[in-house]
Amino acid sequence: MPQETPNLYTLIFTLTGHTDGVTCLSFAPQGDLLASGGDDGNIIIWDVELGKILHRIIARCVITALAWDPSKWRRRLFVGGADGLLAIVENIEDREPVHSVLTGVRAPVYAIAIDSHTDHLAIGVGSEVHIAKEVSYRKYATFKILPMPPELPSPSKPKEQVDNRVRARSLTFKNFGRELVVAYLNHGVVCWHIGIDSDHDTQRWRISPIHPHQLIGHGALSPDESSVLLSNLSDGLDLYAVGHNHLVMSFKFSSNGGANLPVQVSFVEHGRGILGGSSEGNVHVWGLASTESRQVLEHDGCVVQAVAV
Repeated sequence: MPQETPNLYTLIFTLTGHTDGVTCLSFAPQGDLLASGGDDGNIIIWDVELGKILHRIIARCVITALAWDPSKWRRRLFVGGADGLLAIVENIEDREPVHSVLTGVRAPVYAIAIDSHTDHLAIGVGSEVHIAKEVSYRKYATFKILPMPPELPSPSKPKEQVDNRVRARSLTFKNFGRELVVAYLNHGVVCWHIGIDSDHDTQRWRISPIHPHQLIGHGALSPDESSVLLSNLSDGLDLYAVGHNHLVMSFKFSSNGGANLPVQVSFVEHGRGILGGSSEGNVHVWGLASTESRQVLEHDGCVVQAVAV
């Protein structure tokens, strides 16, 4: 008789503190703190071991992106907001985010990433992707703006129905900070070579999604940098090999007809598994050995927009 596969995850705490939807989550690199941001404009720092609120920071706008500095010797949280907020929280006892990141653009911030090798900051702000660096202590400024991504071929859609809004949904540095993988809402996935010492930023490879509407809700690069996982804003998650448009595997979840939101996705178990939120109120966990769900984490029908591992 085959043995039953044990659950990968068990509930430890239910963290309550936001008064509206939770939009983003990020664990500190030390693993002892969790930052959460929400539609209520609050950033909450949680003690992971105790499941308690350490501090609440008021940002006064919808929080859209959170990312901890990957360095283990400093506590620095980067914050992005729907009103263009770009700030740093270094003292978790501050009441408001401080030390603004200067981009010269006031637009919604959709994604933030920090490279552990160069300390460079990537920001999806409005229709642009900026690369910033620390110009003085706790002060960052843009030094490069990536080119606009090329439009996707859309043979199944009339030209007037094609959505050309440029929105970076996720950002991931690779190759020691020399490349940046950007998953765009309407323009597929592009890996840019970042010419740090020049103005020439070239496209290394590209993935054009094959699902009909071609929209991407979120993306994640596998730990070995060989695969890209995409939320297809339709019926589940799709796995592609880096640099190829061939779909390797699809992972489906049922839909209750709720809002089709850009839920986050992630690789787990050192790349042997994946998980993603959903608009149906569950987090689905799959193993890459098959397309069958290994576990479903139920959330009482609440939309799961954010996940963090």
